[in-house]
Amino acid sequence: MPRLSRTAVVDAALDVAYRHGLDSLTIRKIATELGVSPMAIYWHVKNKDELLDAMGDRVCQDLELTVDPAAPWWQQLRTVLEDFMRALRAHPGAADIVVPRMLFSPNSREAMELALKALGEAGFSLPDATQLARHGVRVAISLITEPLFTGVEVEPERRAHVEWEVASTMESLDPEEFPNILASAEHLGDPTSRPAFEKLGLETYIAGVRALADNRDISS
Repeated sequence: MPRLSRTAVVDAALDVAYRHGLDSLTIRKIATELGVSPMAIYWHVKNKDELLDAMGDRVCQDLELTVDPAAPWWQQLRTVLEDFMRALRAHPGAADIVVPRMLFSPNSREAMELALKALGEAGFSLPDATQLARHGVRVAISLITEPLFTGVEVEPERRAHVEWEVASTMESLDPEEFPNILASAEHLGDPTSRPAFEKLGLETYIAGVRALADNRDISS
């Protein structure tokens, strides 16, 4: 067996978080994935908090920025978020722990700097630009962590129960009272809709920011 490394521990943790969800992440489960004892993990990370920090750093490290500085400000902002989402998409189970680490990673620092610069060029005050940049990060994370697309495993019994509950609820709805819910039923749980879901969410955010730029009065 290859010698255990900190990188291998972090990769295993990211895989567990992807397949089972961040809440299920434990040192013991990572050790089981790697076929080692839990004590072997502690040679590379002191505790779970240090492991979570390392996972967040790893996701930020994978962030590659492709912003064109000659593009309009809103295109630059969109590209920053698209680049950020691409990095998160590779490790969706760890997306929620990235935010506290953003200022500690060179790549994510640069992303935030570019977002603030673009919003400043749009005419927003520094406080407003800061809040809008934070909202952009949260929008990106929420789009990636949509439960339908995270890959988190659900026990067969639980999945069957949820599917039964959904089907029963749909059958009980009055078509005259809830025609739109019933019409959209087949799309509510469609795992193939991820690209359209992400694009619509991102474009909605960008369109909202552009509309606010024309107003520039969001602090009051």
